[in-house]
Amino acid sequence: MNLKQVILIIFIIQTSLLSEVRYVSKTGGTPAPPYTSWITACDSIQKCLDYCNNGDTVYIDRGIYKETLYTLNKTITIIGIDTDECIIDGTGIDGQIYSTLIAHFKKADVTIKNLTFKKNQINSVNHNYAVYLQSGKMIIDNCNIDSVCYAISTTEDSEIRKVLFRDVTIGCNIVTLEDNYKYDIEDCYFNIALLGDIGCEGITNRYGGGEYEIRNNIITSDVEWHRSYYGINISTNNKAIITNNLISGFRNSINALATGDGSTDTSFVINNTMIAPAHCGIATGNNGKYFVIKNNIVVRSNRGVYSYGSPGYSDYNLYFDLSKAMYYSMTAGMNDRIADPMFVNDTVPLVGNLYDYRLQKYSPGIDAGDPNILDVDGTRSDIGVYGGPYGISYEYKDLPPKQIKKITAKYKPDSSKIELVWDKRWESDFKEYRLYKGIISNFTISPKYLIATLNDSVYTDYLTKGSQELYYKVTAVDSTGNESIPSPEINVTITDVNDADIKLNYNYELYQNYPNPFNPNTTIGYSLKESGDVRVKLYDVTGKLLQTIIEGEKDKGYNETKIDLSNYASGIYLYRLEVTGKGKIPVFNDLKKMVYVK
Repeated sequence: MNLKQVILIIFIIQTSLLSEVRYVSKTGGTPAPPYTSWITACDSIQKCLDYCNNGDTVYIDRGIYKETLYTLNKTITIIGIDTDECIIDGTGIDGQIYSTLIAHFKKADVTIKNLTFKKNQINSVNHNYAVYLQSGKMIIDNCNIDSVCYAISTTEDSEIRKVLFRDVTIGCNIVTLEDNYKYDIEDCYFNIALLGDIGCEGITNRYGGGEYEIRNNIITSDVEWHRSYYGINISTNNKAIITNNLISGFRNSINALATGDGSTDTSFVINNTMIAPAHCGIATGNNGKYFVIKNNIVVRSNRGVYSYGSPGYSDYNLYFDLSKAMYYSMTAGMNDRIADPMFVNDTVPLVGNLYDYRLQKYSPGIDAGDPNILDVDGTRSDIGVYGGPYGISYEYKDLPPKQIKKITAKYKPDSSKIELVWDKRWESDFKEYRLYKGIISNFTISPKYLIATLNDSVYTDYLTKGSQELYYKVTAVDSTGNESIPSPEINVTITDVNDADIKLNYNYELYQNYPNPFNPNTTIGYSLKESGDVRVKLYDVTGKLLQTIIEGEKDKGYNETKIDLSNYASGIYLYRLEVTGKGKIPVFNDLKKMVYVK
């Protein structure tokens, strides 16, 4: 054992002997040190930190602490008793040396657990920060950070786990040029919002330093795309492993750039799911470094991957609903596919939404990833956020196909036939359509009414001469026999003069707009059981009425209208259907969300 090791061991022993556990309480205690019990707890976090020795641990009781914190040259652990009820609120605190910061640590090694940091004071010149580590190492675990421009800014080794970022503009801001610092960001939720005058990003480092593992995070934004830059934006001379993240609503979901000499693999983007990026799911390359892109899903995007021309490997990815090619400046892998991934519920992943991006049974993403990567159950990796060794094991739901919403009919009297046409289904486990015909309205589908089983979405029904009343419904069936909800019922009445009256029998329903997200046009569909006075209204996310899209009497049946939001900012909007029947009696009311992304 050399002299340096001996000195280090002596230092560690001395530190452990000198360290104390201290307490802070909002409701009791005393301002007098040493604060070593709840009875003698300090009444201020900052006072306690000022008194603490190197290596001390501070426990904080429930309460709202209206103060900002500063620590220099200390190794300190700060632990709240209850994450949601231990709140450090820097709102409106001015006149201090670091008035734009809630917690500032300089030349300090700090561990923070179970606290909420909150500050909504915005200064367009000096943007506020929640936790600012100027130098030193940091662990932050199981915390909430609310309403700040920069939630966490750090320099040296950092572990950030189980942090809920609510309404922040920059989630994690990493500032380093050094290659040897390591940053682990895991199991966090980022809700990115526009505060101040800076661009929005979930996790970012533009300085070319550090080694990264970014895993199992949910990163969402509803900010317009030209202000919402990247979900994850990493530039490094070292290595970045970005895996099992769900990212929604940015210009680019992941931007992984290497700035080195190309001698080693650098960027690994594996098993992520990216929803509705305006430009591309993954941007990567730069200066010859090698990158690996595997087992990812990108849906509702311009492109899948945008390469800056560097050599790289990309394969076993799943793309769907792209407006352009899968790749820019590189060739698709042999096992890349364009197909509906069949999510359980592909609602936009924002706070309060009941989204579910697990794969349905028979999804083309199941056991379709790189064979060298295994799921947690030891089988071949699924594609997407829940696949691979850091994913989850779950039972695949065998859900029926989605309902067919539109069906039309044409009667040709010269040949006494009816031509029926309906929407196609695109699920990979789709097997067939079933067409039912009855002679009474609102009949219940059953085998006795089944007239055709077919693969095409067009059918011709040949009739006998004479007047008759007919009703049709169609369903979609998957490979295991799951049958969708029946389509709306279409009624064909043929008169004795060999003419036909065709009507749709619908229930009251407001459909999800399509496409969604959209730019700038989208279609809103709704159905009416009976004719009535209809109003479709548009609101912003705060509930303010922006315009009435439709107003007036409408016939029963399926209706849709296209809207153009080019005069509005990107973001979440609400639309409501109100139907008033006879005697001015309200008969139906429903509200849904839609996402506009420029």
